[in-house]
Amino acid sequence: MRYRRLDLNLLVALDALLSECSVSRAAERLCLGQSATSSALGRLREHFNDPLLVQVGRRLEPTALGLELLPKVRLALALTREIVDAPVNFEPTHCTRHFTLVASDYVAGVLLPAVSLELARVAPGVRLSLRDLPVPRDGDVVSEALDYRRSDCVVVPQRRVNPAYPHIPLMSDQLCCIVCARQSPFADGLSLSNYCDAEHVVREFADGRNLAMDAVHLHELGVQRRVAVALESFVLMPEFIVGTARIATVFRRQAQRFAQHYPLRIHPTPLAFPEAVQVLQWHPYQDHDPAMLWFRGLLLEQAALLDQQGS
Repeated sequence: MRYRRLDLNLLVALDALLSECSVSRAAERLCLGQSATSSALGRLREHFNDPLLVQVGRRLEPTALGLELLPKVRLALALTREIVDAPVNFEPTHCTRHFTLVASDYVAGVLLPAVSLELARVAPGVRLSLRDLPVPRDGDVVSEALDYRRSDCVVVPQRRVNPAYPHIPLMSDQLCCIVCARQSPFADGLSLSNYCDAEHVVREFADGRNLAMDAVHLHELGVQRRVAVALESFVLMPEFIVGTARIATVFRRQAQRFAQHYPLRIHPTPLAFPEAVQVLQWHPYQDHDPAMLWFRGLLLEQAALLDQQGS
């Protein structure tokens, strides 16, 4: 189909070419031959009277017009998908959508297993992909996940919320400390002195460039701790606590799960931390997508059940 002399099928090719900045990778993504993809690029260049991609060193880079067109093309294709995929009456049992959710391994471990079970029960045709929080190229993890990574939803700590995207609180938790149950120094609890003097196992994001919630709060208070091990995953923390006199500061729900499988003792933190609120965000164009409305409702429902179980 043509619109103002442009074959609209070329918009799909334009999205792939500008996203991949490579004719060969775009061809793989489009399931086309490299010559056909090169031909599509040539037709696009002719229509826009612009090279769109130019050689810079060993790679292709978008021109100014290419950078301007990319978000508009993505939005146009997303709206097209929404129109094509939207049924008159949404039925979860008949849904075959593929939802992509970006969240920390804490959220993935505490909430998403229950979500997956519910999907298997009420919407067996749905596929769910879970991705860890990305390293943002511009400091904004939300736009990185939703615009650049084209995910459906992202769950972020409240301090990382981007107000330009719709959002709603999903779940909350409190921080606590875990220690090895076989180590005597902390049998009676943790004092602030204990906490500062002990070695710690911490969760570190993006090579330490993005601090976890506990690290941010301690930095604001001017409290320093001795970091013995920095990990990129919450779920590995118990492995580096058991058999040592180290401390880890983690979310209470996660600590309770750890204690079911490891010899751990859970203690309150020796200083007050703010409530840890996780917020669900999505792209504005998906506000009224029936499948996405249902999926977001499912996430909120399972998070509410988690709160009830913890109360």
